Amino acid sequence: MSAAGVRRGYTLLTLYIIEVIKDLGTQPSLDKLMEAAERQGVIIAREMRREMPPGLTPLETGAEVYRRFMADAGAEVSVHKRDETSVTFVVRRCPFHEAFLDVGVDCGIFLKGLCGNLTLPAIQATLSQFDTRLRVENLLARQSAEEMCMERVYFAR
Repeated sequence: MSAAGVRRGYTLLTLYIIEVIKDLGTQPSLDKLMEAAERQGVIIAREMRREMPPGLTPLETGAEVYRRFMADAGAEVSVHKRDETSVTFVVRRCPFHEAFLDVGVDCGIFLKGLCGNLTLPAIQATLSQFDTRLRVENLLARQSAEEMCMERVYFAR
């Protein structure tokens, strides 16, 4: 599937979520989205386990899961910083962001909400299937299409 095709899929999903929120209300819609993310995490982890290189540490596994999840979604990600307890990624091109622009949602205001309620819970649910101590968080949400996001995979203490 092309990058444009991926973006179109996210555009449809975004429009659908907006309609569900209108019908059900914000919290019930987000609750249903979290349930779906949990189920998706199990499915994606099962798929990724078959493809993971052997011998990775738990943190390396978490970083690889994050990288693959985002790359498979059509995002352009690279490692910004790595230390013994975390890996921070820079996200440049992001089809989730592009889909929001397509439907006219102001990502500068709502993107952290999108990431916090859609993308990151799906990644978190997948990470938890590999190690329940792994976490993902947004450090910097882009304010415009020209900017970038930063997200970190780390161990919870």
